[in-house]
Amino acid sequence: MNLPKAISLLKIISGEIDEFFNTTGQIIVARSTDVYDFARRNKAIKKEFPTAALFGHFLKTMHQQGILRQIIGNCNVDVSNPKFYQWRFYRKEIKAPTAQHSESVTPTAKYFKSGRNIATNDGGAVRSHQEQYIYNRLLEEDGLKFYYERPFEIKGYNKIPDFTILVIKSQIVYHWEHFGMIEDPTYEVYAEKKIQWYFDLGYRFLENGGRFIVTYYRNDQALQDDVERILKLINSPKI
Repeated sequence: MNLPKAISLLKIISGEIDEFFNTTGQIIVARSTDVYDFARRNKAIKKEFPTAALFGHFLKTMHQQGILRQIIGNCNVDVSNPKFYQWRFYRKEIKAPTAQHSESVTPTAKYFKSGRNIATNDGGAVRSHQEQYIYNRLLEEDGLKFYYERPFEIKGYNKIPDFTILVIKSQIVYHWEHFGMIEDPTYEVYAEKKIQWYFDLGYRFLENGGRFIVTYYRNDQALQDDVERILKLINSPKI
């Protein structure tokens, strides 16, 4: 991509970031996936970046070339994992936090709570359309109680899984992580490390009789099939 086109796209993205914050109330911090979910309504963005992975790769390239912050100053990036950059965008009136000798920014509980902008059927909100589908499907299950991004502590470690599910009859609790950009090799590395964290603490997959659920997005039909399979296993008296 030539430089004039790249700068033009960055200006469009900058405008979409401003519009995102103008239309999302009290949200002060957003991830790249939050921005992408909002900005893809723009025809130029959707055409140039049909997937969130391509959008993230563009941001990474612009950052490495020293161009990004010249156009989008209200952002910060965690580069502690060179294969998986983590982006944070801020309202322009909020100064982006920095850390000495590092661009790493640790998200706070407030960030996790406020970064949701995809509406659910019960009036709640999630971060992506894929999570929206899972959430709405869980609403249909009478025997389950579930929570979205509910923090929990285990062996001195804190974690915020995408979904926490309680089977009312058995009182069994499951933790569910959904990975939505698995076609991106760098995201796959991130997913593997996150899964290993659970394994290191003794978790086992639901399919192996454990209480840990993982789904990957391949396409809409595959996601729907996975959700139905998982619900069947959760509701099975053998589990």
